[in-house]
Amino acid sequence: MHAKCGDTLLLSLSQLDREHWELIAEENEFAGAVEAGASRAELEIRLTRLIQGFQSHFQSEEGLMRVNGFPGLERHSAEHRKLIRQIRELRDDLESGVVKLCEALADFVRLWTAQHITGPDACFAQFLEERGTACESRVLSVLQEPDCNTSSL
Repeated sequence: MHAKCGDTLLLSLSQLDREHWELIAEENEFAGAVEAGASRAELEIRLTRLIQGFQSHFQSEEGLMRVNGFPGLERHSAEHRKLIRQIRELRDDLESGVVKLCEALADFVRLWTAQHITGPDACFAQFLEERGTACESRVLSVLQEPDCNTSSL
């Protein structure tokens, strides 16, 4: 199953939307390699690329949050660090032969990304929109209304 970056994953922030599309493309390449029965070494390479993509995106996103004084930055950054740690552990387990359920791993990454974009990332986009600093005027479109109460961020 391949993910698509449709309207439900757009935040109306061109930079973040573009980076999300790139991450989803990497996820789809990994899922495609899994479906094609790629070697463990190939899957490790693809996971490493995915980790690098996430790290680059997280750095960019957190920079925007910092510059804009987003009150949920620390919690958001903690989620980013947790995902990177989890994917690295799974990649290492794949390398050692402990993990063999690559389809489950691809699903985990896909679901985490979609939930993160439609939840915490959507809250950041809403924060920027409320401050009048959103990059574009498109309507925020998410799967469900996230709880963006900044006191809980």
